[in-house]
Amino acid sequence: MNPAGALHSRPEHGELRRHHPRRPRSVLIAAALGFAAAAAPVAAPAAAPSAEDAARREKLAVLVLGTTEKDAELADNLTEVLIGSIAQRRGVEMAGREEFRARLGVESEQRAQACIDDLACLGRAAVSLGVRRIVAGTVGTRGKQYLFNLNLNNIEAGRVENHIFRLVEGGIKDLIPAVQSAADELFRPRVEPGRIQLQSTPEGARVSIDNAYLGVTPLISGTLLAGKHKVRVEADGRFPWVSAVDVIPGQDLGVTLTEANLPRRRQWPATAAVASASLAALSLAAGGFLGVLSQPTPSGSTRAEAQRDFDQKRQFAIGADAGFIAGAVFGLTALCIILGYRDDVFGRSDDDAGK
Repeated sequence: MNPAGALHSRPEHGELRRHHPRRPRSVLIAAALGFAAAAAPVAAPAAAPSAEDAARREKLAVLVLGTTEKDAELADNLTEVLIGSIAQRRGVEMAGREEFRARLGVESEQRAQACIDDLACLGRAAVSLGVRRIVAGTVGTRGKQYLFNLNLNNIEAGRVENHIFRLVEGGIKDLIPAVQSAADELFRPRVEPGRIQLQSTPEGARVSIDNAYLGVTPLISGTLLAGKHKVRVEADGRFPWVSAVDVIPGQDLGVTLTEANLPRRRQWPATAAVASASLAALSLAAGGFLGVLSQPTPSGSTRAEAQRDFDQKRQFAIGADAGFIAGAVFGLTALCIILGYRDDVFGRSDDDAGK
């Protein structure tokens, strides 16, 4: 399979056979490759690039190796799938698979696998091929599963720009689109993570990010994806600070909280509100009880006894009125405290905690 854009140089006689003997494709793999090619959109023939465009076009090399000898044929075919996919979707110039293997200068699969994990070894082949970046990886089988990993190696910068690892269930027809999708993801710009540095007065405040407890201040978070994260800082006897902060890619975001951000939470309003409400309940209960005692008709065998019973019930009625009045006063006091010191009594919601 010779995908569009691939370059194949003619090695010296016997060189290619020594480095990498060709193997016949299996019927299944060949059929799957044909299926993938048929499913790909047909592009209109492009005009021949100018000399200036050709000079600007990036050149890439691709090599996938099998983790075992039995996976070597599969790896060869996936290399060609990747070469065709990258050349078609990115419009870059591709070095040929066999040319790349020859330039590696290794005689065994084991040494080739060691080389693709070594940027210095890849660098020698890259210089020889005139490429700046190399896609290298491995593929293997485990039962009915395929496992492959790909690295996008930037030889000029001496680093791995991106890494993809996939486990695919199914057959070759499932593996090929997974590899093509992984190749697209491999070339997407990778967003560098950032961190949050937190300091507070007083120190020792508890920190949670995205509802996960991390520790106490001063604190440096682990790496976080760029974007908004919910940060909550709380200390004993103080209102918490809650805010959504923007983590900047590849940078540390410093957050310094003062006592104004973590104001003290007064304890007496809650105590006073509970006490007033309790006294209101007791007063109302007492008023109700005395009111019940004051209701029956005065009784007595003599006029004097009836008068004494009447006076007693009148005292119960006065006590009931006093209980109801006291209950109302205590209840109104509790209500005023709750309304005036709502945050101290009930605490602040997360929406108000950062204000």
